[in-house]
Amino acid sequence: MAVRPDKPTPSTIQRPLSLAVMDLHRALLQAQARETGLAGNPYKLLGAVMEDLRFAWLRAFSDLIVAMDEAGDRGELPDAGALAPYVARVRGLVAPGTEAAARIAALSPTTPDIAAAHEKIRIALSDFPE
Repeated sequence: MAVRPDKPTPSTIQRPLSLAVMDLHRALLQAQARETGLAGNPYKLLGAVMEDLRFAWLRAFSDLIVAMDEAGDRGELPDAGALAPYVARVRGLVAPGTEAAARIAALSPTTPDIAAAHEKIRIALSDFPE
């Protein structure tokens, strides 16, 4: 598939944060799927992700990923200033006291993918002022 030359690509500053959020979301989703017994059935898992309340806490990550991808595709995230609202959303999602932070803390010791993805988030966020 050819890439259109006029189509913006994600900025180099957006890419590490986007990938870190996607990695954490994937690891958390897989852990939630194992916890609910849906890990072996992708069709049931897809339905659960969209409708099951046990997966509702992950939707904020999904929504953020979509919003960042769409803004990046439109060329709206060329620098740290433009990315600031998304950085704030990521920080808010993983901040101490949030449901995601509690689940990350609970699952990290037994799920290395979550611990590694959470560390990627921390490193990606360190590139942005608070």
